[in-house]
Amino acid sequence: MVDKKHYMTIIELRNIYRQRLGLSINECDFIYKIILKELCRIDPIKIALDPSYFISQDYKNILVESLDKISKNYPIDYIINKKNFYGYDFYVNEDVLIPRPETEELVQWVLEDNANINKSIKLIDLCSGSGCVGITISKENKNMDVTLSDVSEKALEVCNKNKVQLNSEVKTIKLDLNSNFKSKYKYDVIVSNPPYLSPNEANKIGENVKFEPEIALFTPINNPLHFYKRIIEFALINLNKKGQIYLELNPVFIKDFCQLLSDFNLNDVNFRDDFRGKKRLVKVSF
Repeated sequence: MVDKKHYMTIIELRNIYRQRLGLSINECDFIYKIILKELCRIDPIKIALDPSYFISQDYKNILVESLDKISKNYPIDYIINKKNFYGYDFYVNEDVLIPRPETEELVQWVLEDNANINKSIKLIDLCSGSGCVGITISKENKNMDVTLSDVSEKALEVCNKNKVQLNSEVKTIKLDLNSNFKSKYKYDVIVSNPPYLSPNEANKIGENVKFEPEIALFTPINNPLHFYKRIIEFALINLNKKGQIYLELNPVFIKDFCQLLSDFNLNDVNFRDDFRGKKRLVKVSF
């Protein structure tokens, strides 16, 4: 016989989620089912088929602790250490940004432009974070010889974890865009989603974003184009002739970015709007 002092039913815990989260029933249930499946290895179908199913004290603790975090806007992706990006499940933790759907569009652009290549193309992903951009490109196009780079050793640990988890052949290197960055190799393509939020925008970001690493979010104070400038300077040294840079941008600073391109006499430029209609992506051809 089950000792009920140490257990709660699957429905009782679901109702606690509904009471605590203050969201719609569908949203609460969606979150509850994710935690059940990912952390407790319990099939959510049991909610309907076996509502009196008892959940052990250990799993109850996991569910309640997760609920406490979520109620404080802690990202569920960090709780389950997983985020789906372009159809692949990437490991994520507080050392890297949580991949966004806008960045999938950046990947799609690179893949579209290189769909018909029949030779090896060297690509470097600058400020790679979790590695979602470079690893996805390497998985989708075997002709892309991809290197992931980041200044953060902890981020590179996540990259390597995803490299193994997704059976990718990418290379990883530590690279600081604020230092001397002459590369061992020349690249044909540079792709990057660099830090692009001004510290002045910190009060505008969502509460859950505040748990993500500041080093991956924010530019130096009063210099929102800092990393774009450094990426262009990197390209001038390390990009092959007729190479391309693909970047994700902060739409707030589009005019300033265009002036930066003009300063470097870069005129072969194409912008794309993201799915929200914001000018978010750019390709610069050298």
